[in-house]
Amino acid sequence: MLLLAGGVADPQIEHLRQRAAARGVRVRSLLHGPDQPPLIDWCINTDCLEVNGSALTFSAAFIRQDVFRALKTKSKLDHSTARSWKTLLDGWLWTHPKVRIFNRNFLMRDEVNKPLALVWAREAGLAIPKSRITDSATKMLSWLEEEPIVYKPVAGGDLARELDKAALDRNAKDHLPRPYTFQQRLVAPELRIFRVGDSFHAFEVVSEKLDYRADDGKPRLRPIEPPPHLVGPLKKLTDRIGLNWTAADFKTCATTGKLLFLETNSNPMFVAFDKACNGALTASMIDWLTALRSAS
Repeated sequence: MLLLAGGVADPQIEHLRQRAAARGVRVRSLLHGPDQPPLIDWCINTDCLEVNGSALTFSAAFIRQDVFRALKTKSKLDHSTARSWKTLLDGWLWTHPKVRIFNRNFLMRDEVNKPLALVWAREAGLAIPKSRITDSATKMLSWLEEEPIVYKPVAGGDLARELDKAALDRNAKDHLPRPYTFQQRLVAPELRIFRVGDSFHAFEVVSEKLDYRADDGKPRLRPIEPPPHLVGPLKKLTDRIGLNWTAADFKTCATTGKLLFLETNSNPMFVAFDKACNGALTASMIDWLTALRSAS
């Protein structure tokens, strides 16, 4: 039995459910939403997990925190609700090592630390862009005179945007409202590499936008062979972080033509990529989750 848990509005969960069912895998969905959230009860003393009054048993699980409702409503309460569900299920899974899940070695961590991942990526042998984390407008004005720069939140969670002098000049003093991650502006081609267990799936991403997630016309996704010179270091990096389910993003240096590592995500979106490769990505996910060997 494969448990799929998350928000009712998350298309990743529904897509994986359909793909698993088509392959004859027994699936149980545990979805929460604003209208009729399931009644969940975990008695820690007896270690009984019940949903709507019935004991819940399964041998593998795929869990996602619901980000879609809070993005729509902008509600801190909705974000807190989604976080509570994820924390509860993560806690139960942590105490049951025989249940097969992705990223078990990462389970007690909140998210990938983006700055640390850049340092570890370089140590693993991946090239990274020129990067700086600062709240100094003066330093960024000086760098901006040399080359195009992009910026994004230090912890991630938002689009990358191009930096311009007007944005920096809006600050009355040198300090920006908060530190940001600033990086040299990279160009196409862009690459996303998924890791599923010990297999890797790569896609070229073609978009007119600086950040393809902002491309309302939908970026073009083309499956390609994972570049061997990236796979080895990426495996080393994600092993160190504790991820065997992840998606890493690369983009090209305009000067050298070299693919540079940007970040890796512990909870990536995957539906569009799976459709682009005719289901090969979710086939690997389901194969790994339902494999008859001990969880890792």
